[in-house]
Amino acid sequence: MSSENIKKAVTNSEKRKEIFWKKPVVWFSATFLCVFLWGSVFPIVKKGYELFGIDNQSANVIPSSLLFAGLRFTLGGLIILGFTALTEKINPFPTKPKQIRDAFLLCIPHTLFQHGPLFIGLAYTSGAIGSILSSTSAFMAVILASIIYEDQKMNALKILGCIIGFIGIVVIDFPSPDSLGFNWMGDGMMLLSAFSSSVGDVVTKPLTKENHPRLLSGWNFIIGGSIFLIIGGVLNGKLMSQTNFAWLVVLYLGILSSIAFSLWITLLKYHQVAKISIFKSMVPVIGAVGSAILLKENIFQPRIIITIILIVLGIILVNYQKNKDENDKKSEAES
Repeated sequence: MSSENIKKAVTNSEKRKEIFWKKPVVWFSATFLCVFLWGSVFPIVKKGYELFGIDNQSANVIPSSLLFAGLRFTLGGLIILGFTALTEKINPFPTKPKQIRDAFLLCIPHTLFQHGPLFIGLAYTSGAIGSILSSTSAFMAVILASIIYEDQKMNALKILGCIIGFIGIVVIDFPSPDSLGFNWMGDGMMLLSAFSSSVGDVVTKPLTKENHPRLLSGWNFIIGGSIFLIIGGVLNGKLMSQTNFAWLVVLYLGILSSIAFSLWITLLKYHQVAKISIFKSMVPVIGAVGSAILLKENIFQPRIIITIILIVLGIILVNYQKNKDENDKKSEAES
């Protein structure tokens, strides 16, 4: 086959993938699955801490948390690479230095500075509040994308949607002035994690243009997970399982990471950052419900209902404006 025919075949294959991932039923289902899995992370990690005896009163809580994170992401990365190699029959190992460089660049915001603070922060706050603060990344990503990308500028309805969604998060997090105190190790770490997540979403899009999305995410996890394991081990982190079920939790988190991030990085390749990142605002709802079920946290309060209404309204406003913009562009093209 000539080089031109090979190029044409690759182009056609890429077009078919783009058409598939842009189908509403496909991208919406994949986005919701990612959000559901990420929402379940918070109560599951807290349950893992309980099973491994990690609590914020112990001297080695931070290195132990990083050790736990390292196991999760190294396992997740290996699962992604193995699955991709088997299903697509391709070499999962980097063939160019640039591929390792890009994986490391993605690893900095998306693994090291997002999940490092997240795993530390969850040792100092509840699963419900952790998921709430983490979800602010949805609105941060919309704002950052509007600054960086010409075709994702902010407008009145996007601003209003972000404000309403953020108010919903504040309502559930601070029900009254004296009901919750801000602490840097818990709340501060979760907000740092949220900001890093939004930066990671913006950085991901250009990196996926020249890399296989799943291989990129797999090596990102392996690099980040290895760094967490080294830091946690050197600082005398310990994982002492109280039961074999603890290791099933690690396995679940590894599988969760491989599925959710692989789907997410693929979605970012074919869609605007703001379009799908705003759905992350549903994470606190799922995280709060999961925390009530697994951790027996009390979430059945009126402010939960108010939060759900505000967040859903914010999502509708942001996406309504996008659809309106697309229709305007089509009308201009037809005229």
